[in-house]
Amino acid sequence: MTRSRTCLHRTIFAFAILAASIFATAPLYALESTPDLPFKVIVSDATEDRAAALEVAAARAAWLKAFASQDLEQMMSFYVDDIYSYDLMAAPTEAGLAMAFDGEQIWRQNWVSFFGMFAEDLVITIEDLTVYQQGDLATVYGLTRLEGTIVDGPSVDMWVRETNLLRRINGRWLVVHDHVSVPFDFATGKALTDLKPLPN
Repeated sequence: MTRSRTCLHRTIFAFAILAASIFATAPLYALESTPDLPFKVIVSDATEDRAAALEVAAARAAWLKAFASQDLEQMMSFYVDDIYSYDLMAAPTEAGLAMAFDGEQIWRQNWVSFFGMFAEDLVITIEDLTVYQQGDLATVYGLTRLEGTIVDGPSVDMWVRETNLLRRINGRWLVVHDHVSVPFDFATGKALTDLKPLPN
């Protein structure tokens, strides 16, 4: 493991501990959507800078716009070069399938493959986005809906859990870690892809 990768893992771990302590103790308040933000943003009172938290949310909204147009270059500009991701799919490597996508090259190829699986009706929607920010680090989480039709296959309509860790670099909030998952039923050994958010 390289020194930079070790530092990244330590950063993720340290911020995860910080975020967990904030999650457990901090009250939340909601900020309504704006024309530039197509989802409601929830910011913790423990967030250091509300304006920075909204910058983080705006970065996610800009990523969402790039996804909608399948602009791969624009999408990749929201990630650091050494992005580390736990995605829904396994990462194909020379040694076989891996648990994580490690680095820009394999992460980029993941998106190429993903877009190639779907017809032109592919769309994702972010319902709410919870943002925690301290200094140059921020974390966001929420539920994301994926809708589309697999080429020569079935239609897909599922909700996933999504968490991102971002770092402010030269004034831009970039994703250093991405995690997307669905719950798992141990009794059946199946992923629960049909779960939907509970009504408010």
